[in-house]
Amino acid sequence: MNAPAIKHTTVPAPIDVLTLRAWAQAFLWWAGEYQLAEAVDPLQEFAERAGLVAQLGADAVQRIIAEEFQERAQRFKGRPRYESAA
Repeated sequence: MNAPAIKHTTVPAPIDVLTLRAWAQAFLWWAGEYQLAEAVDPLQEFAERAGLVAQLGADAVQRIIAEEFQERAQRFKGRPRYESAA
């Protein structure tokens, strides 16, 4: 029998998913894969669909997203940011 050794029954919390997605989007934005709006808009839409805006408020959600983008900007300060050709 080829049953999985571990069966996952838990789902990550939406706040954790938002934070991880914001980290990834911020990195791709810094790498020039996205314009800022292209990187942020899907995060905001996810937060609304997941109920985070209703639960935490729009300001708190925006703060979570902004922190990841600010961290990328600080971490790579002084290094050239690539701009997308598109």
